[in-house]
Amino acid sequence: MKRWLLLLTILILFAGSWAMFATIPLHVIGQPTSTGVLQQVMEEPFFAGLAEATGLPFKVTYQPVNAIGLKDTHQLQQLQEGRFDLVSLRFIQNSEAEPSLQGIDLVGLISDYDTARRVVDHYADTVDRYLRETFDAKLLGVWAFGPQMIYCRGPIQGIADLAGLKVRVASTSMATLIAALGGIPAIIAFDDTRNALAIGLVDCAITSVASASFAGWLDYSRYYYPLAVHFGLNGYAISLKKWRQLSAKEQEILQGTFDAYLDDLWRFSEQTHQDAADCIIGRPCRNGTPYQLTLVEPSPEDVRIFQETARAQVQPEWAAKCEQVHPGCRQEWEEKVLPQLP
Repeated sequence: MKRWLLLLTILILFAGSWAMFATIPLHVIGQPTSTGVLQQVMEEPFFAGLAEATGLPFKVTYQPVNAIGLKDTHQLQQLQEGRFDLVSLRFIQNSEAEPSLQGIDLVGLISDYDTARRVVDHYADTVDRYLRETFDAKLLGVWAFGPQMIYCRGPIQGIADLAGLKVRVASTSMATLIAALGGIPAIIAFDDTRNALAIGLVDCAITSVASASFAGWLDYSRYYYPLAVHFGLNGYAISLKKWRQLSAKEQEILQGTFDAYLDDLWRFSEQTHQDAADCIIGRPCRNGTPYQLTLVEPSPEDVRIFQETARAQVQPEWAAKCEQVHPGCRQEWEEKVLPQLP
C-alpha cells in the first residue's frame, strides 16, 4: 500500500512538473493606455485571449508600457537584453535605434490606408531583416494608428499659416518638415501635449484623430487641418530567443494568429479614424466625445507643397542616417517603397 501511495505521489509531482514545463511564459509590453481604443479594445483583449486563440499553453503577462516605468524609446534594446519577450513596437519612438522603422512610414509621404498597406506589404520584410540582424528580434507584423493630423488652438487657413507657429511633433523627422515649412517644431511627449496646448506652450499639435480626442487635446484645439503628416505605423516584435524556443508548428500557429489579428486591427483603425474624424467636427458618430472643431480642408496646392518639401528635406536626411547603419538601405528603400507612393 505504501508503495502505491509513493508511486501515486511521484506521478502527481511529475504531472505538475510537466505542466509547468509545458507552459510558455510570454512577457508582453503593450501600447500606453493613453493611446485609447486601439490599446483597450483590441490589443489588451488579444493578448488576454492569446492562449485560447492559438491553442498553445501561453502564460501571458501583459503590461502597457506606461505601467512599467521604462521609456518606450528603448523597446528594442530591452527586447534584445531579454527584459521582455514581445513588444508592441512604437516605430517613431524607436526609429533612432533602427532607421528602417522611420523608412516604412517616412514623414510626409503616406496619406491614406491603401498606400500604407502597400508600403507595409513591400517593406516589412526589410524591417524584419534589420531587426533580426541588429536586435535579435523578429517582426510579427505591422499596423497603423492612422493618419497623423494637425490640430491648432488658433485659426489657420492652409499650410502657409503654419509659418511662425509652435507645433508639437513626435520625432526629429517631423521637426525637419515643420521647420522647412516655416513652423517652430517642439518635440514633446504624447502625455505632456494636452497641457502644452492648454497653457499655450504650443499652437498646434500632431497625432491621430482618435488619440487626440481620447487624450483630451481637442479640449484646447479649435481647428482641424487633416493633412496627413505621418501614418502612425507600429508593429509587434518578438525576441528571437523566445521565437526559437517554439517548435516550427508553434511558430506557424502564432504567426497565423497574429496575421488574422493584424487584419482586424487595420480594419478597426480605419473605422475608428473615420468615426473620430466625424465626431470632432460635429458630424454624427458612434463613439468618442463630440467636438465642434472647424474643418480646414487642405487644398491640392497645400498637399503638393507638403509632399515636395518632405521629399526634398526629410527623405535625404533619413537616407543618410539609414546608410550609416545599413549600407545599401537607400537603394532598397527606393526599389521597394517609392513605387508604392502616389
